[in-house]
Amino acid sequence: MSKSSRKQTAYTYRASEYVRSHAASLGLFLSVYGAFYLFVVLLGGWTMVDWGKDVTIYPSLFVNTLIPRSVISPAFFVTSFPALVFGAAILCFYSIRGITPKAAPDKQYVAIVLTIFGFTYLVIGDWPLKLPEFPWLWQSQIAANGPVFSWTLYLLGLGALLVGAFSLYKHSLIYHQTHQNE
Repeated sequence: MSKSSRKQTAYTYRASEYVRSHAASLGLFLSVYGAFYLFVVLLGGWTMVDWGKDVTIYPSLFVNTLIPRSVISPAFFVTSFPALVFGAAILCFYSIRGITPKAAPDKQYVAIVLTIFGFTYLVIGDWPLKLPEFPWLWQSQIAANGPVFSWTLYLLGLGALLVGAFSLYKHSLIYHQTHQNE
C-alpha cells in the first residue's frame, strides 16, 4: 500500500468517525439550516419556475443584499433543500440505530425532535393533494414548486414522524424493562 493511499484511508476513517460521533449535532444543524432557508426562500416568493429570471417584482428579503435575488434565492434553495433532506436522514439513522439500554440518552431526544418535526409538517405543511385554497401562504408557495417538491417534503415529514414514533416506542419498552421494579 502506497503512502498516499494510506493517507487517504486514514483521512476517510477520521472523517467517517467524526461524522459518526457528531451525527446528532450535524443532523440537527443541517435540518435547521435547510428548514429555515427553505422557508425564507419560499416566503420570499421565489419558485423553481423563476429560475434564471430577475425576481425584483417580489418583496425584498429580510436583509438587503448586494447580490441580486435572482442569484441568492436559487443558491439558498439549492443548498437548503438537500441540507434538509440529508439532515433529516442523518437524524433518522441516528435515532433508530443501536437502541439499547446502554445507548446514549440523547437518542430519545432526537426521536422526540423527529416526531415533532414530522407531525408539525404533516399538520401545517403543504398537502400534495392540492386543496383549492390553502389557509397559509407558505402552503401555496410550496405547492407552486410542483408536485415532486411537495411530495418529497410530505414523505420526508411522514418518514420522520414514523421513525421518531417507532424510536420513542422502542425507548419506552427499554425504559419499562429496566425500571420494572420501581
